[in-house]
Amino acid sequence: MEQSLPEGKWTRAGIVGSTAFKVGLREVQHKVKRPFMSAERQQADKQDIDDKNAEMVFKALTQLRGTALKAAQMLGMETEILPERYRKELEKSFHQVPPLNRVLVRKVIQEQLGQPPEYLFASFNDQAFAAASLGQVHHATLQDGTKVAVKIQYPGIHVAMDNDMKLMRSLAPNLPNSQMVLQSLEEIHARLKEEVDYQHEAASTQWFAEHLQVVNVHVPKVYAEFSGTRLITTELMTGQHLETWLATNPAQAVRNRAAQNLYDTMVYSVRHLKRLHADPNPGNYLFHEDGSVTLLDFGCTKQFSPEFIHILPELLQAFIADDRERILAAYRMLGMEHKPMSEDWYAEILRPFAQWVSLPLQTASFDFGKHHTYTSSGREVLHKLAHNTTLNKIANDFIFFDRTIYGLCKIFERMGAEVKARHHWLNTGAEA
Repeated sequence: MEQSLPEGKWTRAGIVGSTAFKVGLREVQHKVKRPFMSAERQQADKQDIDDKNAEMVFKALTQLRGTALKAAQMLGMETEILPERYRKELEKSFHQVPPLNRVLVRKVIQEQLGQPPEYLFASFNDQAFAAASLGQVHHATLQDGTKVAVKIQYPGIHVAMDNDMKLMRSLAPNLPNSQMVLQSLEEIHARLKEEVDYQHEAASTQWFAEHLQVVNVHVPKVYAEFSGTRLITTELMTGQHLETWLATNPAQAVRNRAAQNLYDTMVYSVRHLKRLHADPNPGNYLFHEDGSVTLLDFGCTKQFSPEFIHILPELLQAFIADDRERILAAYRMLGMEHKPMSEDWYAEILRPFAQWVSLPLQTASFDFGKHHTYTSSGREVLHKLAHNTTLNKIANDFIFFDRTIYGLCKIFERMGAEVKARHHWLNTGAEA
């Protein structure tokens, strides 16, 4: 069923306000009942509430679509910041967003390029073949026969963004790990301001095409003359998305090669380019028979500070060595001051985190097939760190770096791939 984006500040606020009220009410009811329940019953009741609340939040965000849903997608991909039930509901949003009305598709093209699609393209399919939170993608053919992908932004997205983020912040206090959610939303807001500008995305795509020098990693060509602030046209790339590709049962060596290509791209981008494709949604990668990969959607990129690039390898090496003083010194250089409240703080809070982060770096290669629970095994460590740390603040550079590498690890688990990661971080010279 085709739907248009809910417009109007009060309409969108009403959707979130009603949802926040219902979610908060359920939480209050649970707290009132807790003293009269057994431990087992408390856990079962909380699980039931999480299930119902997660479904309700997903329904509201799907209605809103736009930047509210995009921010929720990003939170859902954070390092276990939300409970499993919430994340599973949010994962649906990668694939289950209703398509844009055909009339609106034509309207956007006319406004952005000055003519309707039939005058611009040899052919244009008004049925989208891919949809996401900020826009949808259509097949088209240029007059010279070149096949392209035309991504069209949902109307009103850029206007509603700031208000949507306010609405997300109003919903955050009712979510688990609310303080961590709120801090993440600030950095997400900054990236969304760039992502709703498709001219910025076009420029980023072109920049990575020119600067990303990783063998067997491809970036699509941008057709600037068929692009604008709310529309972008790129080369139509062949290849398969993750689940379709895995269904072909690629050989283990091919899986390993594809995973290594993604990891090498991440490291090269961070250490050499100081700029990262920071949206590790599986839908943003295409996989090929030979293990090469194509990167899609450069709307969300992160520019890192020179200090972060310099200190990151030192911090990771300190994690590997389990060197408390080096770890804390590296954090201090990034403006992150830990003030432990007890002598047990490092052993109970930070060391488990450092050991978990550095596990794939302890050996020459790390088999995500054998360690298929690596990301989920960090859930308790991450929750404990989030709730018990005495850290004064988190460096913004970590938010999207952590999100990207964590998202990639989840993909590697799904692939059952073996990845060589250690040498990238132990080598501090020119070659990463």
